Order: sequence, then structure tokens, then C-alpha cells
Amino acid sequence: MKNVLIAMDGSKQSVFAFNQYVKTLHQADKYVIAALCAEYTGVDSGGESAGVLSITQAGFDVIEGLLQEDEKRILSTLNDIESLLIENQLEGEVIRLEGIPGVAIISKAREVNASMIVIGSRGFGRIRRTLMGSVSNFVVHHSPVPVALCKYEKRATEVP
Repeated sequence: MKNVLIAMDGSKQSVFAFNQYVKTLHQADKYVIAALCAEYTGVDSGGESAGVLSITQAGFDVIEGLLQEDEKRILSTLNDIESLLIENQLEGEVIRLEGIPGVAIISKAREVNASMIVIGSRGFGRIRRTLMGSVSNFVVHHSPVPVALCKYEKRATEVP
């Protein structure tokens, strides 16, 4: 059986990529490894979400509370991804990755001898992608195996 690694983060873009894989690429001899790249909330000195966790700027109870909320959200997302596997009758498993998402995805793909990586794209513009980086861009350029990059197109009826 060949392993396919589907990078997930719980976003509609990653669910779209999962569904595209099911509709267009899945074959019976594939074992799906749905990998959640868990990300934690950061705080700034005012206790607001910032993206970088700083113990020196926020109190311990603020950080502990955020970590507990994040853990609940991550476990819920893992359950949602497990439901996708079951609903689509796919043989596979859900795993949790830690660390820098792009690096963790590439590392896990090598570890499980994946034959392909499937990943969604948020479609950031060139400037934002240049300044912030892009997990999908990193994966495409560093993957040892083919990557199916599924670009999510926002529908006119969707609210941002």
C-alpha cells in the first residue's frame, strides 16, 4: 500500500484539498495519513492574540488559559478530520504534527515514505507570501515527492 500524506490545519482550504484528493486522486491501494499541523495562539503584552507566545510579556494564567483553549480546539479538529476519513471510507489515520508546519510536513512525509503530499493553498498575494512565507510554497519547493497543491477559490456567496 502507498502512503499519501494530506496536510491539514482545520481550515476550509485544507478540507477543500482533502475533498479534492478524494474526488480526483484517491485509489484503493492508498493509505491516507491526514496530518494536522497544530498551531498555538500567541499573546502580546495586552493579552491579545499576536502569533508569538512570550512568557515575559503575559502572565502565566493567561498563557495557561490560551494553551488549554488551543488544546480543546486542536482535539476538536483532530476529531473532525477523523470524521472525514470515516465519511469517505478511507483507510488511514489522523496524526498530529508539532513544530514549524512546512518542516514537520516534509519530515513526516519522509518518515512514512509518502508517495505524495496533498496540501491546500490559501491563495495569499505575492507580497503577503513574500513577507510571511507560505507553508504550501515551502512544501512544494522542499518535498522529496510529488505535491498536489489545491488552490481554494472563495465563492462569491462566502463571507470573508
